Amino acid sequence: MTILRAIQIALLALVLPVTAQAQSSAPAELVPLNTYTDYAIGSDTAPLEIIEYASFACPACKNWHDQVWSWLKPEFVDTGRVRFVLRPIVTPPNEVAAASAIMAECAGPDRYFEASGLLFDAQPDIFDAIRNQGDVLGVYHGVGANIGVSPEAFSACLQDPAKSQRIGETIALAGTDEVAGTPTFVIDGQTLNRAMIDGEAILVWGGEPLIVNGERLPANYGEDNFRRIVLHFLNESDSDQ
Repeated sequence: MTILRAIQIALLALVLPVTAQAQSSAPAELVPLNTYTDYAIGSDTAPLEIIEYASFACPACKNWHDQVWSWLKPEFVDTGRVRFVLRPIVTPPNEVAAASAIMAECAGPDRYFEASGLLFDAQPDIFDAIRNQGDVLGVYHGVGANIGVSPEAFSACLQDPAKSQRIGETIALAGTDEVAGTPTFVIDGQTLNRAMIDGEAILVWGGEPLIVNGERLPANYGEDNFRRIVLHFLNESDSDQ
């Protein structure tokens, strides 16, 4: 079976149930929340939890991980101040997003975040291989070699309905959290979104403009802006203790 065929099969297993769920009249029952377990890094007692909805096929998500995750992890996650959760969803090109998410799943919980970082690093190589009709499978196998996932294991994961089902459940959770694009962050239980208000693109949290030091924050997740966001919520969390 070719890599593209395996990915297509996995994608169909993922998309068809989610499409049916979206048409259901009982969205609260789409995901068994009592059995869904997040992949998280950081202390369970951290004062702040950040959930990222991202796609491994999203260049903006790769940029965020290159520019922000590189300091967020050592400064805030590793020091016990932030618990970070990654929830991968599917965006175009769907085959890439689905295959990469399944590769991360295949790595298992102990190497999930290591795999995620490598997959974001490999995103340009995957796109180049697709454009040039190159060895896409070889790029994935290169990632797998660094995280203990053999070619045979990756092939099995692509065809494992449980792997696709989990991604479908994550997509359903994204709908519940009103995720409109990637990356999107849920901070302290409320979704941080972009909005146009008074002709200005700003960030809104809990349906209201996010105000930091008396200013509305612009609608971007760049390094400086995101540091202000994290410090803002940590200060609020600290003040509650």
